[in-house]
Amino acid sequence: MTPKRENGQGSVFYRKSDDRWCASLSLPSPSGKPRRVTRTAATERQAKVKLVELRREREAAPDGDIQTAVLNVEDWCRTWLNDIAAKEVRPKTAASYRTTVERYIIPAVGRKQLKKLSPDDVRGMVKSVTDLGLSTRSAALTYQVLSLALKAAYREGKVTRNVADLVNRPRTAKNELTVLTAAHGLKVLQAVTGWPPPIAPDRLASRWWAALFTGARQGELLGLTWDRVDFNRNTIDLSWQLQRLAWEHGCDTPCGFKRGNECPKRKLTAPADWEHRHLTGGLWLSRPKSSAGVRIVPIVPPLRAMLLHRQRASVLEANPHQLVWTTPTGKPIDPSRDSKAWHAVLALAGVPDARLHDARHTAVDMLYAAEVPEADIQEIVGHSVVSVTRGYKSRGNSPRLLDGMTRAAEAFMLEAP
Repeated sequence: MTPKRENGQGSVFYRKSDDRWCASLSLPSPSGKPRRVTRTAATERQAKVKLVELRREREAAPDGDIQTAVLNVEDWCRTWLNDIAAKEVRPKTAASYRTTVERYIIPAVGRKQLKKLSPDDVRGMVKSVTDLGLSTRSAALTYQVLSLALKAAYREGKVTRNVADLVNRPRTAKNELTVLTAAHGLKVLQAVTGWPPPIAPDRLASRWWAALFTGARQGELLGLTWDRVDFNRNTIDLSWQLQRLAWEHGCDTPCGFKRGNECPKRKLTAPADWEHRHLTGGLWLSRPKSSAGVRIVPIVPPLRAMLLHRQRASVLEANPHQLVWTTPTGKPIDPSRDSKAWHAVLALAGVPDARLHDARHTAVDMLYAAEVPEADIQEIVGHSVVSVTRGYKSRGNSPRLLDGMTRAAEAFMLEAP
């Protein structure tokens, strides 16, 4: 006689209506109404195997529950973005995840059942990104975002494994950067300070001097306020960054506006421990999540003179947020506008076009040319070891560059009103 099964162990039975064997298992029900999950197979043996799999899924789930409705990759990714990632990562990172999901993950594997997603599907998704003509870096980022979503699905008991772990992370090719040398940097300094005449001085000349003498990131400088510039100790506190963030709809019912920033109840979803201050529109000041992201860097002599001049000029300008650099009307400088201004400066100086972020390489050269001690250069640009700093240095620095920077600074002081 077959021993009687314990309650909750499920059952296997034959269904005559469609000539299929069924594996059925009871699930928890908050309402008290019976709930069961059923899976079918062609033979009794296969149905028994599926019953064992169902028991394992129920045991692995945090609440002992199993997803009864078919959950596809698209549905899960949206749930992950809205309910999990938005509360764990900073808004700009969450926005990056959302863009990757919408543009690359959903078109490639969105309709696949989450539990049936295979390593081949993941590899196919990666290939679809490169087939669009995008870089290997974009493919690697897409893989990473999908892996994070699947990792969360595993924690939530939606899947029994993260299939992305079974696929090697795509290798990324190194991009050829257009690096401005110290000689190019000197031309930029001369162009924005109005040297040689008759070039008119740039109102924000010190902005570009700061980029080339600190190696700071764009957001760190655009978010710099005067209370974090210490001329007595000759230091700059790069604790806050300016960022443009997207507002979300906060209305329960459609408000009639398409964009989140127009919603009367607009909101910004962020982790509870994220420090931030709203300035205007979509521009915010934010602090790094960890103390390792906070940097206090020294002000080298050439930059000190430029900042002092900028401080004197700013007294006569509107500046409600006390930012070091603003628009003529006193508003924060939008990062996109700042980037356009950088490319215009490079064109004015007659040097190769390069990303503003790549000026960090040039900053190392400029600091060496200004005879700043190597240990200070390492601290200024935030490198953990001095060997990395030396790797940023190009050949050809000479006293001529230091002399040129000094003359450019002196010329600006004479030309400025």
